[in-house]
Amino acid sequence: MDVRIARRLGAGAIAALALSTATPAFAYEIGPHSYSGELQFWTEGNRSIMNLKDTGSSHWVKAEYYRVAHSGTKLTLWNKGGPGGPSDNDGNRGTVESGRHSEIYKARGTVSRNNLPDWQTSWYSS
Repeated sequence: MDVRIARRLGAGAIAALALSTATPAFAYEIGPHSYSGELQFWTEGNRSIMNLKDTGSSHWVKAEYYRVAHSGTKLTLWNKGGPGGPSDNDGNRGTVESGRHSEIYKARGTVSRNNLPDWQTSWYSS
């Protein structure tokens, strides 16, 4: 067998093996998840943007989440505008969104209740 052909076959086998074991270049989004008609939250952009929609009428809502780049820091996205508040970049009325940064790997929604314990969803990772 010609040495050049053997090298090509070897390089092709290595490339096929690398492709078959590679992880996908996308992440499954979190959500959408909701809480008792009060809020809805989800990620988009390969988990790089957090969205929070206020679907209730009497409480502020927030999304709490963690990003890969700051894994020990809980981040908070507030929505105080209510269901008729401003729209996000996709035109979803009453929705706020975070900036696009590193991957969000865990999130939950919270309904803030004045002088009472907050209502919270479970933590979600997918």
